[in-house]
Amino acid sequence: MKQAVPGGLYLRLVLTTFFWGGTFIAGRFLAQSMPHFLAATLRFCFALLGLLLYALGTGQRLYWPDRRQWGVALALGASGIFAYNAGFFAGLAQVAASRAALLVAASPVITLCTVQWLNRAAWSARQISGVLLSFCGAVLVVSHGDLAGLLHGAVGQGELFIFGAVVAWVVYTLVMRYYARGFEALSMTFFAILCGTLLLAVPASGELVATGWPALGWQAWLALAYMGLLGTSLAFVWYSQAVAVIGAARATQFTNLVPVFGVLLSVMLLGESLVWSSLGGGLLVVAGVMWVNRAAHT
Repeated sequence: MKQAVPGGLYLRLVLTTFFWGGTFIAGRFLAQSMPHFLAATLRFCFALLGLLLYALGTGQRLYWPDRRQWGVALALGASGIFAYNAGFFAGLAQVAASRAALLVAASPVITLCTVQWLNRAAWSARQISGVLLSFCGAVLVVSHGDLAGLLHGAVGQGELFIFGAVVAWVVYTLVMRYYARGFEALSMTFFAILCGTLLLAVPASGELVATGWPALGWQAWLALAYMGLLGTSLAFVWYSQAVAVIGAARATQFTNLVPVFGVLLSVMLLGESLVWSSLGGGLLVVAGVMWVNRAAHT
């Protein structure tokens, strides 16, 4: 008998992708108003607080990791928290939030390519076409539609930072996939964030020594709280609940909404304009990801 889906689960999934899309707008604001490592450190301090409050409110335990799990948490924190956010904030300081969201949307396809290579798995025609579609879309976004300029190195530093963040997220995903078995999800996320936050705090301390504590207005604190509490803690909890009920395959399909919300919010809140290359390239990226996901689950 087919399991009934609790009321509101799909709504929470859509809100989760909305929160993730909004992190590009909040990140863009913070990247232009305060030191990058400090912004990332404060973001995850809020996230740790949110996860602690969630654990206390629901009565769930945080299990102390064993030696192997500490290694996993450190690897996850170094890749998905430290390296990803270093590239994320550095990139958003130079690249429009809408472009960054479209570039990050290619990470599932890059992850698939890496997994296929590691497993030496055969490619289906549908997978190949989806990967090529996403690749063409990413090239279109990065090059601003000037493919000849791309061949001559006309790619900004900001795009390279965002691409570095994508690579870091791919590493994070692979570590979780291959090494995190038996590590309870809430505990794994909490201790991975803890390790990543401690790593971020080292360069953040250097920023404070060099520049002093920045004058943060309420907008900056609101952006930090949004990214930490909604974009990290609550989004993780809701997404994990959805995966437990409807499975990872169906839940993952909703992540295609992240660049859509990222672009829409960038236009609405930041006044960014969309050129044809970014819009067309973004559509190709999302279409390629959807096509590949469909190939993987049919």
